[in-house]
Amino acid sequence: MKALVIEDNPNLATSIATFLGETGFQVETCGDGRSAEHLLQTLSFDLILLDLGLPELDGIHLLRRLRSRNDRTPVLIISARDALDQRVLGLEEGADDYLAKPFSLVEVAARAKALVRRAKQFGENSLQCGDIELPSGSPVALVAGKPVTLHRREREVLEYLLINQGRLVSKAQLIDRLSDLDDTVSPSAIETYISRLRKKLGDGIQLRTVRGLGYLLDTKSN
Repeated sequence: MKALVIEDNPNLATSIATFLGETGFQVETCGDGRSAEHLLQTLSFDLILLDLGLPELDGIHLLRRLRSRNDRTPVLIISARDALDQRVLGLEEGADDYLAKPFSLVEVAARAKALVRRAKQFGENSLQCGDIELPSGSPVALVAGKPVTLHRREREVLEYLLINQGRLVSKAQLIDRLSDLDDTVSPSAIETYISRLRKKLGDGIQLRTVRGLGYLLDTKSN
C-alpha cells in the first residue's frame, strides 16, 4: 500500500510516515501543494493524507483539482480546521474522511487502512483494450502487465480513447474533453499526446489516425 502524506509540518509528517510505515504502508511525504500536485500527476498512490493549510496551493484547491481530473484516490484530510463548516466543505469537495488535529497516530492508521480496504472492495473496473489496461484513478497504464507511467494529459487522452474504443474520436472531442477554464488544449498538443501514447504503449493495440476525421483505437488484428 502506497500513501502520500501532504503536510507542511515536517515533524508531524515524519511521525505519520514512520507510524504508517510500521503498519505496512510505503510512504512519501510532501510539504506544499504545488509539489504534491506534481507527484499526484506522475505517481500512483493508494491513499492521500491531506493537510488543508498548505503553502503554494491550499489543500482544498488541491483536492478540487484532483477530483476534477477524475482521480478517485481515497483522501483522508488531516487538519487543524475542526469547525463543522470546514469538515462539511472537505467532504463535499471529495474527501473520503476527515480527522481534526490533534489526533492519535493509531486512529490515523486505522482510518487509512479502512479507506484503502473500502476502495479495493468498491473501486471501479479498469479500462482495457488488447494488452493495455488502465486502472481507475491511476496515472500508470499496464502494457502486457508491465507498468508504464503516463503524464496527466496522456492518461486523459488514453482514458477517453479506451471508453470509445472501436469508434472514431475527433480531435475536437479530445480538445473539449481535456480543456478547462484555466487551461485550453491546442490541436498540436493533442497530436503530441497521441504520438507519446503510441511510443509508450507499443504493440498490443492500434491507434490509427483517420486523416481529417480523428483517431480510432482498436486491438490489433493478427
